[in-house]
Amino acid sequence: MEQEFRYQQYAREKILARQKTAVIAVPGAGKTRPIIDALNEMGLLDGHHRVLLLCTGPAAATWVRQIPQWCGRPELVRNIHIVRGAPGYRQAVWEVIGRSGGIAITNSAVFLRDRELITRVGWDVLAADEYHKFMRRRQSQTYKQFLKMSRHTHVVVLATGSVISRDPSSMFTAFQIVDPKYFSSYWRFVNTFCLVDETPFGKDIIGPKNLAALRETMDRYLAYIPEEVIADQLPEGRRQAVDVEMTEEQSKIYAELSDNMLSILDSGDLIITPNALTLLVRLRQLLCCPRALDQSLGMGGGYEWLADQFSTEEHPYCVVFVPFRRAAECIYDELTADGYETRLLMGGMDHNEVKWAVDSFRERASEGCIIVCTIQFAESFDLEKCATSYFLGYDYSLDQNKQAEGRTRRAISEHKFVQWNYLRYANTIDETLVQKLNEDAVNVRRVLERPAALIAALKGETK
Repeated sequence: MEQEFRYQQYAREKILARQKTAVIAVPGAGKTRPIIDALNEMGLLDGHHRVLLLCTGPAAATWVRQIPQWCGRPELVRNIHIVRGAPGYRQAVWEVIGRSGGIAITNSAVFLRDRELITRVGWDVLAADEYHKFMRRRQSQTYKQFLKMSRHTHVVVLATGSVISRDPSSMFTAFQIVDPKYFSSYWRFVNTFCLVDETPFGKDIIGPKNLAALRETMDRYLAYIPEEVIADQLPEGRRQAVDVEMTEEQSKIYAELSDNMLSILDSGDLIITPNALTLLVRLRQLLCCPRALDQSLGMGGGYEWLADQFSTEEHPYCVVFVPFRRAAECIYDELTADGYETRLLMGGMDHNEVKWAVDSFRERASEGCIIVCTIQFAESFDLEKCATSYFLGYDYSLDQNKQAEGRTRRAISEHKFVQWNYLRYANTIDETLVQKLNEDAVNVRRVLERPAALIAALKGETK
């Protein structure tokens, strides 16, 4: 069996001690192992207890593979059910698990659709992988239902590589799940740990405060593993900004939308932005890939830079991350038409499609292959053979961009360093978005920093 790192032991011990907690570590650290080890040590992964795991689509195959692996019982795979498909089939699976036990893996959509059937089962364990995807917002129906069920479940484990987005308010849902009695009031939590500005339009949370108390609270309730602890197990990650220029077509449309919120295309079609929010989205889409807005448009300066880059490489092997589904489809189609071996990853794919795309990408490391992936979908799969990523546009959320970076920065990576190339258009909305992401990064860093002694202890460098 592979070595268990000290920080993984710490996470396992925290789960055993608290029963309800969250395991928080950067992508690639190996969060699934301490969760599986702890549940196995409690005797809950025997195929007879009832275990419900919520996760995003890409993660299902990982859990199916790793539960038997880390338990050392290959036969457990018979007791693992990925619940999806027709309503009749799903109902039958829930009823079987309710009678005989088993491990159910499903996504947020099925969890809400089948909530009545799921509630009847009587779960021994509730777990949620990358919970921030569907339970960070208090208004989330998935969060409300999960919270209700967790009050009657003895063992509850959350996992995420992104515990905080901009400020500590985004952490409240995790704290409330692990101790709903103590963390009963959102605004009490916010007023304790956040700077709040009263405006004519309501309360505006502008940053963290009481950082020492917040860190102490995190370390008491959650299994938080600082990034510095895992750094030795991960390749060095390097970010690089790449300045690209808009095409003449892009520049014309960008100026018309910015000045008039309207652009008349050469095809006669219109791009209309009725409000500022729509304008912001359209400008981001235009910079990412104009063809995503209208089929008559070109691919844009960013894609042209990528095409030039790939043409200089004998066997380009990389990932292209984009923030929009339609842009991902356009880029995939264009790369394929240009003769490149290309794979596509985005929402709506089942775990078998994801597994095939990732596995075939790995197999072609020496022959060349390009994955086009939406940033929102970039979670819970390993691209350990790949060292180069390109971001053609960014997500609003800092943690989503970092999750995408983490696909190539894995503990099992085959490279000493990986590089993330962020394509950037000067004097555009890109600069505003990058400034916002940098501000968020500063706030997150202030909350998550830990003393050197704790870092050393979690590395196993002190007794």
